Amino acid sequence: MELYHLRTFVKVAQEGNLTRASAALFTSQPAISAQIKALEEETGVQLFSRTPKGMLLTPAGQRLFEQAQRTLREAEQFTQQAMQLSDELVGELRIGIHTDFGYMRVGELFRLLSSRHPQLVAHFLQTSTAKVLKELRQQQLDAGFMFGPCDAADMQVTELCRVPMHILAPRAWAERIEGKSLDEIARLPWVYTTPNCPIYQLFERLFHDRKRPPTEIVWCDTEDAIRALIRSGVGMSLVKRSDAEAAVAEGYGVSWPGEVPDIALSLVMLKQRNTEVALQALATSIHALWLDETEQAGQQTPGPLPV
Repeated sequence: MELYHLRTFVKVAQEGNLTRASAALFTSQPAISAQIKALEEETGVQLFSRTPKGMLLTPAGQRLFEQAQRTLREAEQFTQQAMQLSDELVGELRIGIHTDFGYMRVGELFRLLSSRHPQLVAHFLQTSTAKVLKELRQQQLDAGFMFGPCDAADMQVTELCRVPMHILAPRAWAERIEGKSLDEIARLPWVYTTPNCPIYQLFERLFHDRKRPPTEIVWCDTEDAIRALIRSGVGMSLVKRSDAEAAVAEGYGVSWPGEVPDIALSLVMLKQRNTEVALQALATSIHALWLDETEQAGQQTPGPLPV
């Protein structure tokens, strides 16, 4: 039995489909099938049930799947520890980015990691706060970023900063929101997020115990979609301060100057993996990039934008 057999087994279990697994592993579907067959013959255990819907783990396969994940993690830790002893950290990291890559300073983080650990390759993958925990548990990501609180017992959460938020409306609505209270602008059309989005919780806090809830006209779950709908004049919504600044500068948005709750930006990873050398190196670089600079700046939060 080779480690690549276990990697193939884990990837097929995660994807539930031979075609997707072969694409993810950059190999052919017949090769994937042959490796699974060889592993089943060697262990004497049927790992999957082949169904019209895909490859489903058998009860025995589920138990071995968990063991295979642990074995692969331990093999990776062994390699990293060996490289650390030779003063060279070698490996790959898959980092989930849940919002704009520019806002998350991906370029700066890549340069910092590369300068400190030239043999550590970072892959930045698009995800969302709603998906990042699942992807971490399934080993699709090694670490990720998210907005909002996280009370998952199996996760290590490091809050990096508080992100200022603003209510942004289409530019043509300037007179409709100028000098208006939150109850008054609640009557206008709003672009709302889906309940699995952390910004939804901000809406709940903002309109808790108000005379009337906002007038919801459309729901979406990506920041790109929210900005596009505001730009099109569809409705107003909650956005990051940086997005509000950009919208005002570009001339398509206007910011309501009232107070809005902020939201936490955090780094998350599995607790059971937080001793891995590569993840420690990543956490150290992110700390230097986000927390050290925030502390030096005195954690000053800018005030509201002008209407």
